[in-house]
Amino acid sequence: MSVRRMLPFILINILVSATVVLVMLTWWERRQEENVADAAATVLQLTPPAGTGTNAPLATTNPGSASQPTAETQTNNNGQTLYQVKAGDTLGGIAQQFDVAIEDIVAANNLDNPNLLDVGQELIIPEAGFAAGEGEGEPAATTAPTPAPAGATASPAPIPTEEPLDQGVIIVEITEVIGVGDLATEAVSIANFGDRAVALQGWELADSAGHIYTFGQVTLFGEGAAILIHTETGRDGPSDLYWGLEEAIWQSGATVTLRDATGTVQATFNIP
Repeated sequence: MSVRRMLPFILINILVSATVVLVMLTWWERRQEENVADAAATVLQLTPPAGTGTNAPLATTNPGSASQPTAETQTNNNGQTLYQVKAGDTLGGIAQQFDVAIEDIVAANNLDNPNLLDVGQELIIPEAGFAAGEGEGEPAATTAPTPAPAGATASPAPIPTEEPLDQGVIIVEITEVIGVGDLATEAVSIANFGDRAVALQGWELADSAGHIYTFGQVTLFGEGAAILIHTETGRDGPSDLYWGLEEAIWQSGATVTLRDATGTVQATFNIP
């Protein structure tokens, strides 16, 4: 038989074979899908819902992630609130629902294993103020304060306080006058060699010509702490005060006088 006569038979054979293969592949794919569906249905039938069974494990999850218990409660003869555990309940969710601590529920119900709950189990929901060891559902006992013995003096509270300014010794001296006659550098140095600080508010520094500098709210600490009073204008700082004059006032042979707020002379200094 010539090739030309065989060609139609060859084409028909190819088409039939392709059709059979496609039919078989389609049947096989559908069969696999049916097997998977049957297996999934079997698993769903055999697997109980989470939290069911005799001992449901306690889930420790973040608030809101665990199923929350419904507020279906009842009261026993002692007036205590009872809650019946349902499928899906967790001890953490129950505690959150009733706004009590997990430890209080465990203590109120004497739970041997707080990690296990039984579906249908009744739990006592303790009231606010319940403490472990005080009995089931009973509020924590308060201990009355022990009265102090008659005549006893209560100890002062240990509150740290600064050392009062009226304790210790004040030794305030004018130690030197620097930059005499030069407005840019002229200043009087005052030091406190005592062991207590002194408030200088209202004190005065004066010369014989009637120039007076009055101290503001300045504290001069002890143990040799010093402060400079500059003749010129400037901004006051922790250790530098400025008189605000436009020319130098100190000269050799002049006397510097320091008086306290009552007008009492505390120190004098003769400029060499």
